Amino acid sequence: MNKYFFLILLFLPFQLFAQETDTLTIEEEPHHDIIQELQTDSLHSGQVRISSDRHINDLLQWQVHLNEKKKTFSGYRIQIYSVNSLGCNIEQLKKMRDEFEQTFQDIPAYLKYFDPDFKIRVGNYRNRLECIPDLHRIRKIYPASYAVKTEITLDDLKRVPMQDILEEEKTETLIN
Repeated sequence: MNKYFFLILLFLPFQLFAQETDTLTIEEEPHHDIIQELQTDSLHSGQVRISSDRHINDLLQWQVHLNEKKKTFSGYRIQIYSVNSLGCNIEQLKKMRDEFEQTFQDIPAYLKYFDPDFKIRVGNYRNRLECIPDLHRIRKIYPASYAVKTEITLDDLKRVPMQDILEEEKTETLIN
């Protein structure tokens, strides 16, 4: 009796997983159909013909939809400083970020909180190789800096270096 009870308990989880259905549902249609755009005639008389299965097109549209919904991509930044949040001075961290942006005006800097630390990370790079030239430049001033894989939001790509500094200066001039 105990043997049968043990076997039932052993196979019960497999039965529950076998009951699940694996379905993909698209909540809303994607806004941009890349397949349709490629197949339309261009101004320069170029034409692309794609012969593929309907399921491949559906998967491609699903991937486009997920990318539009996610609004982030996996990329790299260079971490120049990290400090524990306990007892740290936020104003000093902002000053350090601003000094970096004044030194390297072509590289945006971000002060972010990752529990339990504040980190200053700079740049927006698609892969590790892309960040190597800037990493060599930055290591001359920040020798402990290194590349870090991170999620980059599309809004971060629109940020201009020294944007926060310029906004603070405008606010101060309006107050005075």
